[in-house]
Amino acid sequence: MVREFLHYIIQFLIWFIIIGAVFTWIPPANRSKFADKIIEITDNFLEPIRNIIPPIGGIDISPLIAIIILQLIDNFIRRGF
Repeated sequence: MVREFLHYIIQFLIWFIIIGAVFTWIPPANRSKFADKIIEITDNFLEPIRNIIPPIGGIDISPLIAIIILQLIDNFIRRGF
């Protein structure tokens, strides 16, 4: 039960990161307050990764790294501690 709950939380975070990454492609003038809030939340989560691995050639891979880390954590939790 707890494992399933954590699995759904991790999946929610992964989708949040994906949506936040897509919203960053939209110019700030055309974004909604909802999009800005999602970007703000995901940026707080991705900032530590960006400090370790800065954008490469203008491409920010921190969302990809965060998703990989979350997937590893999810696999670890689902298979048992």
